[in-house]
Amino acid sequence: MKSAASRYGFINAKLRARIGRMMDDHVVNDMIRSGSLVEAVQVLRDTQYAPVAEAYDRTGDIQALELVLLQGEIAMYEEVAGYLDGKPAEFVRVLLEKIEIDNLKNAIRLWYSNIVRHHSISYRGAYIFRERIVHAIDWAMILNAVQWDEVLKAVSGTPYLPVLERYTFDSIVEDGLFEMETSLDKLWYEHLQRQAKSLSRRDRAAVEKVYGIDIDLKNVLMLVRFGWYHRLSSERLRQLLIPGGTIYGSKDIESFLSMEPPERNPSLLLKRRYADLAKATDEIAVQQNTLSDSTDAKVLERKNEIIAAQTLRIEQYLGKMRKKQYLKILSGYPFTLGVVLAYFFLYKRMDQMIRAAISGKYYGWSEERIREVMV
Repeated sequence: MKSAASRYGFINAKLRARIGRMMDDHVVNDMIRSGSLVEAVQVLRDTQYAPVAEAYDRTGDIQALELVLLQGEIAMYEEVAGYLDGKPAEFVRVLLEKIEIDNLKNAIRLWYSNIVRHHSISYRGAYIFRERIVHAIDWAMILNAVQWDEVLKAVSGTPYLPVLERYTFDSIVEDGLFEMETSLDKLWYEHLQRQAKSLSRRDRAAVEKVYGIDIDLKNVLMLVRFGWYHRLSSERLRQLLIPGGTIYGSKDIESFLSMEPPERNPSLLLKRRYADLAKATDEIAVQQNTLSDSTDAKVLERKNEIIAAQTLRIEQYLGKMRKKQYLKILSGYPFTLGVVLAYFFLYKRMDQMIRAAISGKYYGWSEERIREVMV
């Protein structure tokens, strides 16, 4: 069996150099400060993101740039998995499943738009990644499917089939895709936690620190959005929650769920563990409580603005907490999977910031507005 030093020594040296470059955010700052979308893309030409600029030259299409970024992210995971062996390599494959699930959700959304909503998807279908990511999925079959059974056939032999089989065409028409997508996300977290148990003690600790916070904040976001604003029943809320983290199964969640929907306050979920976020949540709760249950268009619009603000606040907090954990990992014991996780996080964060800068320039946003959406 390889020692931790022999397993991670080479890859750590390789990735830390890249991490150093990613933490120097002058590329993103130059994009934000540029005067136009063309100038923003020009910034990428002499970087590892040159293929993004080349795609813009060929197409002038920002959705094509999104696909190039996704292709690069998938290739990055595959490269790192190739440097590892054994359980750590298997764990990276589970992380890559998250990208596959997101791609699957996007493909099903297009199918839904086409068959249920009767909207044309001929243009958008070109931006679904169609090569194998982890499992053998027939992406073209999903996009061209007429019946739900054809979608199920496209994922046969994958872990996703048992989840999708719970739904029928009629239930999808009636209820939409939200609960199905939530079930796919929960499946991934189950895979993640099961695979983490097979890792070494140090590797498992690194995974649990990072993804425990991730699960906590996603559960809070779910409870805020659907338990507080949309006032779903406690039974339905329980079904949406992701097992894991420090909040799931806690007395705080039980207290929250035991309340009548109008009385629920999300700060109950946060004050013990995430006091700063609890304070911010209370401030938004005051705004929420000033609004009536009216169906007036202006009232509903204001409620939606509050939901958007709260969601963004929690997502930003999640990003800061995860970054803090990753930086702590980088300064700690070097021979663990933690450096690999930090690299994945920073790579994805860089991609997200580039996407935000490109979209912001395309829509003519101010520098301040672009920075606000970078979580």
